[in-house]
Amino acid sequence: MAATSQPSSDSRDAVSILTAIDRAQAPAAPGRLGQAIPEADLLKYLEALGDWRAERRAELDRIDAAALQASDADSYTSDLTLAMTMWQSVTDRLDKLTAVWESGRVGPQQREEMSRLIWGTGSGLGNDGGLGLSLVEACRLSDALTAALRARLGFDPVTADLAARVAATRASLQRSAEALARSRTARPSTIPDVDVLRRQLEELAIKASRGSDVTGRFAVVEAAAARAERDLIVAAASHRDLGRDYRATLERRRELEAQEESLRILVDRAVRTVTPVPRMAVPDVERLGRVPQTREALDAYRARLENVSRALTMATEAYGAPLAELEELRGRMTAFAAKATATGQAADPVVAATYDLAYGVLWSVPCPVSQARELVATYQRLLGSNPAGGSAS
Repeated sequence: MAATSQPSSDSRDAVSILTAIDRAQAPAAPGRLGQAIPEADLLKYLEALGDWRAERRAELDRIDAAALQASDADSYTSDLTLAMTMWQSVTDRLDKLTAVWESGRVGPQQREEMSRLIWGTGSGLGNDGGLGLSLVEACRLSDALTAALRARLGFDPVTADLAARVAATRASLQRSAEALARSRTARPSTIPDVDVLRRQLEELAIKASRGSDVTGRFAVVEAAAARAERDLIVAAASHRDLGRDYRATLERRRELEAQEESLRILVDRAVRTVTPVPRMAVPDVERLGRVPQTREALDAYRARLENVSRALTMATEAYGAPLAELEELRGRMTAFAAKATATGQAADPVVAATYDLAYGVLWSVPCPVSQARELVATYQRLLGSNPAGGSAS
């Protein structure tokens, strides 16, 4: 989203329909994750966040109307969509907070749950477009996006609120600097040098205090600061997602390594116990190499890991099937033999000879499963056709 020092004529025409623009700023969140936040702090925050939500929606509606009248309206679509998504995410989380709050009927457990809704990240907390943001981050991203859109459309008063805008931009740059200091990854290429922006801002603030008109140059710094904070929030969320997926992939790999070891034991048992045995290679998880730590490589690695998983499952089923059938045939033969003894059929020479032959095949090592299957079926037929105490000859 490129910033220019002077708004385009289309942008100035687009915003002529606007009245003075409110500058809603998200309230500071109380407490911390896992803390049972005091009731008074929660009440103050809920009221302030409710006001912010209403003001921000009105502000976004005015920005949307202005953007639609610009000749380059399509260039605003992605940021407007994300801004609306952030507003909805905050709305969803505020609704959940209000439900837990239940008009102040909250104990320590409910107040701790509210801290999770404010500071926690992850699925199920709010519709943030899959970024995995906390409520605090969603509010800050909304502030940054809205500031950037305001600067691009250029519909702030020329000097009326310059001091407030400088203060807000200074705070935004401070948050960006702190985020960069906390980050364990390289600075995204889209992020401008925050220290340079801070120096430029202070120089402009000094000139403005001496009466110079710095609105055009300030708009450039303001937009850059808003983009920097926005991109850092998105980058931090993406990094969290990457870390979560990396850990999940490591765990998935360990599961498949254990499955591979179990399969090798199964293959060895099948080779010793039955014949014929399948001729399938056992997938080697180790050949996949180390789990990568970049998004594109990790996604490709996860796809290969699932291919190995499917191959392991197919091989396990293939080698396990003849062993399972052998166990089933042995069980059936034992049951048929008990029946023959109970009915007196076991004394019949043909029945007895068939039993001896089937038993010898079933308990041979390795066992020819197809031959055993036929002998068990033959023995079953003899018991069905030979009445108790009768002759099979």
